[in-house]
Amino acid sequence: MRKPHRFDDSALDRIVDGGVLFFTPTYVRRIYAGGGRLGLRRPWPERWIASTVPALNPHPRPDEGESHLATPGHARLTFRRALERRGDRILGSEYAAAVGATFPVLVKILDPAEPIAFHFHATDADVRRHPRRFPGQRWGKDEAYYFLPAPAGPVPYTHVGLHPGVARRDLATAVARGTVIDLSPAFHQRAGEGFYVPAGIPHRPGTALTLEIQQPSDVYTLLEHPGGRRRLSPDELHPGFASVDETLGLIDYRASSDPHLLERNRLLPEPIHGTRSRGGEETWIFPPRLRKFSGKRLIVRTRFESVETGPYVLFVWKGRGRLMQQRLLPGDEALVTAEAARRPHLFAADGEPLEVFKFFPPARRRRP
Repeated sequence: MRKPHRFDDSALDRIVDGGVLFFTPTYVRRIYAGGGRLGLRRPWPERWIASTVPALNPHPRPDEGESHLATPGHARLTFRRALERRGDRILGSEYAAAVGATFPVLVKILDPAEPIAFHFHATDADVRRHPRRFPGQRWGKDEAYYFLPAPAGPVPYTHVGLHPGVARRDLATAVARGTVIDLSPAFHQRAGEGFYVPAGIPHRPGTALTLEIQQPSDVYTLLEHPGGRRRLSPDELHPGFASVDETLGLIDYRASSDPHLLERNRLLPEPIHGTRSRGGEETWIFPPRLRKFSGKRLIVRTRFESVETGPYVLFVWKGRGRLMQQRLLPGDEALVTAEAARRPHLFAADGEPLEVFKFFPPARRRRP
C-alpha cells in the first residue's frame, strides 16, 4: 500500500480559496446490522457526513468516524486537522475561536436492518458533570431525524419516551426482564417527515433510511440488547458506568412521560417564504427553533442563488449540477466556508431537479 503524502498548507489554502471543501464518504461500524441501502459490500449501517467526531466502538480504528477531505493523489487530511490549520478561514475567526477544531454538528445516514436497541443519550450537563464517564466528549446528544424516500425496512416504527406514570423503578424492572420496549409508545416513520429527540429521552429508532442531525458526540447508554445479536459486554451497553442502574438517573422522566411528546416533537416540512422562485425553493426540515442545529431541503429546478449567515454542510441526495462552478453529483458531501456562504452563491441543476440538504450548526457556541 502506498504511503499517504503529507498534505501541505498551500494545497489546503487552494481548497479553502474555492469556498467548498468536499469530503470522501465515511462509513462507521455499529452494534446493529446494516440494511444494504448505502451500497456497501460490508454491512456497516451508518454514514457520517462532514464529521470531526471519533466513533466510540469496541476495538477502535484510527480516525474511525472522522471525515477526510477529498483531495487529489494520495494525500489524506481529516476535517479536524483542516480546522486546526485553517479553522479561522473555514468557519470564520469568531466561530473558530469559540468551538476550536471541531464542527459543532454531526450529520448521519442511518441504514438499520433491524430496530436500533432502546437507548438514551446524555445531556450537555451530564457530560460536563461526569467527565470521567464520558472521556473525550464535549457535548451531549440532542438529535433529530428526517425519513428519506427509500424502502423503509421491516419495522418502520420508532419508540420514543415512556408511557405516562412510568417511574425509574418501573424502568429498572423492565430492563432486568428484557421487556423495556413495552413501556414506550411508538410512531410511524413517514417519508418526508421527521422527529426531534432531546437528550435524556429513551428511544428505539425503526428501520427507515434516516437522515439524522445531532450534536457532535458519540455518547449512548443501551437499555436492551440488540435483537438477534450476540450478548453485549457491560462496556458496550453502558460505557463509563458499572451497571445500567447507575445510568437511569440521567433520564428525564418528566419529558419522557409527556403524553403529548409524539405530536409535540414531530417535524413537518416548513416552506421558507421568499425562496420560492422559478429556479427552486427551500424548506426547513430541521427548523431553527431546535437551537442546537438546523437544516433545509433545497430543490433546484434550474438556478438558485443562496445566501446564508455562516458555514454549512451540504449533501446531494438526487440530481446533478454545480455549486460555484464545482460539479455536484448524487452522494456528494461538502462544507461551504463562512466567507463563501455569506456571499450570494449559485446552485445550478443539470437537466433534472437537483435535491440538496443543507445543515447548519448553532449560530454561536461558547467553549464548554
